[in-house]
Amino acid sequence: MKISNVEITTYSIPLPEPVEAYAAGIMKAFDLVICKISNDNGQIGVGYITVHENQGLAIASIIKNSFVPLLIDKDPRLIEMLWKDMWKATHYAGRGAPVSFAIAAVDVALWDLKGISLNEPLWRLLGGHDKNVMAYAGNIDLNFNIEKLLDGATKSLEYGFKSIKMRLGRESLSEDIERLEAMKNHLPDDVMLMADANEAWRVDQAVNAFKEIEKFNLVWLEEPIKPDDFKGYSYLRSLGKIPIAAGENLHNLSEFNQLITSDGVDFLEPDLTTCGGITPFMKVAKLAEINNLPICSHGVHELHVHLLASCPNASYLEFHAWRIDKFIETPLVVKDGFTQPPDKPGHGINFNFDKLKSYLIN
Repeated sequence: MKISNVEITTYSIPLPEPVEAYAAGIMKAFDLVICKISNDNGQIGVGYITVHENQGLAIASIIKNSFVPLLIDKDPRLIEMLWKDMWKATHYAGRGAPVSFAIAAVDVALWDLKGISLNEPLWRLLGGHDKNVMAYAGNIDLNFNIEKLLDGATKSLEYGFKSIKMRLGRESLSEDIERLEAMKNHLPDDVMLMADANEAWRVDQAVNAFKEIEKFNLVWLEEPIKPDDFKGYSYLRSLGKIPIAAGENLHNLSEFNQLITSDGVDFLEPDLTTCGGITPFMKVAKLAEINNLPICSHGVHELHVHLLASCPNASYLEFHAWRIDKFIETPLVVKDGFTQPPDKPGHGINFNFDKLKSYLIN
């Protein structure tokens, strides 16, 4: 079996309304990069990543210029070898994002192609553990007033979620506390609440915030400080105030290993699009399992549902606010707080390219 063609397309998808997270600011759209890999049997695997607006074309360029020449005529079943080749080819300017995003799009397409060629869904191909995956609503809502914040939570409950995440990082801690108080009072007792600060604080500020937030009994507080301050994470976790989630902004195995060995995290939360695809994500999941940590996800929930369904240490799947529901055949459904991956070969995500056509930017 050989790779006969690699096709890359990039789209800019407008959000229904602007949303804000502290680290990213106001977001009005996101870019979607899709990679199609064909083999000489006529089978096609599809990979994709989502990224902030105006960044997709740069990632697509890396795939086209650096990866396509080394992929053509190679055996697509040798995913580890091809991953290593892509990593080495961009080592000097890479070893992380945006190269990790580019590798991820190709890696997902290779895994999809493998599942299709073997007639196996991805979640079983990766090991198969439990098809029922806990899901939470990863709402992005920092710019919403309290009324709109609570309305978004209500819609998440109506969708079937039993766990909801809200954003922190307003101009003052007192504002964050007021919003947390309102949300906690709004939610039924059986609904779990997480919060995401999106790197809003210095370590000293986070210490003060933890003291005030501890009373809300959150499942976790996510990314209170910048993602690579491993000593800071270790110190905050040692306080024993609130469980900490982190990992979405780490781009290679070494960074995850540093976060874990520094005892800086309770819920490890990698994103396959930022860390180089399914291949390294599964290694991170095993690293977490070895260290008795639960594995969660960030973004691209249609893909991550397969990965978590294959992990014995799986915890929560994030349903991200960047949705592609209207562009795919069968969006995921949440029922009583859980969702399931499809049993179609590969990842089972079928894009409607006619609907995407008007959003094409390359």
